[in-house]
Amino acid sequence: MGTKPRSLSDYSKGTPRIAATLLQSSTKIGIERLPLIWILRIEDFGADVQWSRQDLSTGSFCVTMNVKLLKYHAYSRWFGRPSWNASYLFGRACRRLKPGDIVIDAGANLGEITSALAKTGSTVHAFEPDPYTFERLRKNVGAFKNVHLYQQALADQSGTAKLYRSREFSSDPDFWSQSSSLYADKSNISKDDYTEVEQLSIVDFVRELGSPVRILKIDVEGAEVPMLESILSCGLMNKIDMIFAETHEKKIPQLAERTRALREAIKRDWANKINLDWH
Repeated sequence: MGTKPRSLSDYSKGTPRIAATLLQSSTKIGIERLPLIWILRIEDFGADVQWSRQDLSTGSFCVTMNVKLLKYHAYSRWFGRPSWNASYLFGRACRRLKPGDIVIDAGANLGEITSALAKTGSTVHAFEPDPYTFERLRKNVGAFKNVHLYQQALADQSGTAKLYRSREFSSDPDFWSQSSSLYADKSNISKDDYTEVEQLSIVDFVRELGSPVRILKIDVEGAEVPMLESILSCGLMNKIDMIFAETHEKKIPQLAERTRALREAIKRDWANKINLDWH
């Protein structure tokens, strides 16, 4: 995109505008279209873009944009946010999937990512341990014949564990289910509201699959650290093409040092295969 603009004011006045037509994507929103939409919807830029929410979801639409202002925001916000770069890389990995490829969704929640992966034709193994959330997941993605659902927590070892829910879980289970964690010390959960769940070893599961895993997405509210440590120590990366994981050391301070060490190891040896900025 060239040289970084020095300030927003440099490009906010007297600049040319163009109209651009964006055609509907055949792939689920979130894989191809969301990155562009995020750029268009950022604060202080809404006045420069006109689009219909209905048009966005159903067909082609036009936007009128301040070109230089778009350039400024695209540079400073897209490349300045690691999670957006992770989304781009995830979308690129998804577009390379073929029917029969194996992908794993650890922490599937309500199934948004599971559904997007399933639409690529790949074989999806989706894990969600919470009983309430699992039933919502089953309702949302159960019609896909290429999706295998597991009411288990994919973890560093097999067994049983307590899954703690958010303090706000009862007020909006669908929303707050994404905060559930195996860590009692996570800052936004209740130590008194938990359910016993089954755990399945990620190492054992991948080895038993017998085929390469094209994508492993991990969003498990803290359990990603021991999972990734186990994957690396057992030499499992030769069976996994790409890993996208979100870390939670800000809400689980006890994981801060282990997360730092994990990031250093990944930067040194696996930077092209493991992304820890999923969000």
